[in-house]
Amino acid sequence: MENFTKRIFCTEKSWGLLLLRFSLVWIFIGSGLKKVFGIWGGPGLSGFAGFLDKIGVAPSSFFAPLVGWSEVICGALLLLGLFSRLASVVVVIIMAVAIVKVHPTDFNYPGVVLISALVLLNLGSGSFSIDRLIARK
Repeated sequence: MENFTKRIFCTEKSWGLLLLRFSLVWIFIGSGLKKVFGIWGGPGLSGFAGFLDKIGVAPSSFFAPLVGWSEVICGALLLLGLFSRLASVVVVIIMAVAIVKVHPTDFNYPGVVLISALVLLNLGSGSFSIDRLIARK
């Protein structure tokens, strides 16, 4: 039993994936809540829709709640380690659009987030996840 526990819960990869997931959780839940509810100085849905209009993303009344809620929901899924690969695909799409439409000349931040999501897409959510529990059964 000790060897099993050590093998599953004490790998550097598992801890690294957990930290990577939590960093994306921090970014996406916070960003999504700002967009959806306007907390922490965020624009709220109407302000975010106005921003989308300004950068040419239409229909903004559709995309503002879609992006905001996607960030909140995918952040929560990554927190739990549930459907992490699916959540990572959504994060990759959001960040790719952000690079093209919002940060075309200075894409360091969204680029790192995109690459982080690609790592989770490739490796999965690790041992500390509901995905792992589901896969074991």
